[in-house]
Amino acid sequence: MEMKVLAITGGYSGIGLATTSLFIERGYKVAVMGRSEQGLDSLKEKYGDQVLIFQGDVTKLADIEMFYQFCIEKWGRLDVVVANAGIAEAQNVEAVTEASFDKSFNVNVKGVFFTVQKAIPFLKIGASIILISSIQAQKGAGVWSVYGATKAAVRSLGRSFAEQLSPQGIRVNVLSPGVTQTPIFDKFGFEEGVLSNILQQVTAATPLRRIGSPNEIANAILFLASDEASFVSGADFQVDGGLAQI
Repeated sequence: MEMKVLAITGGYSGIGLATTSLFIERGYKVAVMGRSEQGLDSLKEKYGDQVLIFQGDVTKLADIEMFYQFCIEKWGRLDVVVANAGIAEAQNVEAVTEASFDKSFNVNVKGVFFTVQKAIPFLKIGASIILISSIQAQKGAGVWSVYGATKAAVRSLGRSFAEQLSPQGIRVNVLSPGVTQTPIFDKFGFEEGVLSNILQQVTAATPLRRIGSPNEIANAILFLASDEASFVSGADFQVDGGLAQI
């Protein structure tokens, strides 16, 4: 198999970690950009020379540019970009501040936009870009109102990127996970028992009667990156157990 290279933001935890691991298993070299030194070091310890780690912030354009430069210097090519880095903060509308609003849009929208823009000079015919959105982009999001708005923006960017880049032979797709079991649950700050009740309600509302696993999302990302999806561009691939579909 010809060596291929994946560049992923936030590729050391949850869906990102599952994606990094799966692509390495399938023979890819992987470049991971993220903010957590501990998370990145853990990846390097596990995968060694199969992974390039870069500590940086997707809201800083210089960091993104340096990340891609390091990737090209090490491996000489870039085949797949996964714009995965994102944050989610649960806040009632009345509790949203200008600072929390700006933080979400800076990471989830600005970060995604420039993760793609700065990759374009290195992408060739047959390259694939996958943007990670969410089913909250198409549902009333409640305490996730700002998060849902950022993910709707990501869906819109996916259409625009696909329109501009598909003629160059670069496919762009969006992947929208449903509720997925990841460490991000621990960061929401819910009182004891609240998260458990929420997950029980989501499970009951999901036609498949369960929440997703990071590996299931990673497999969908791998499909969109592969030649099996060679005629897919501009799509929003919903991987949610039917929660937002039925």
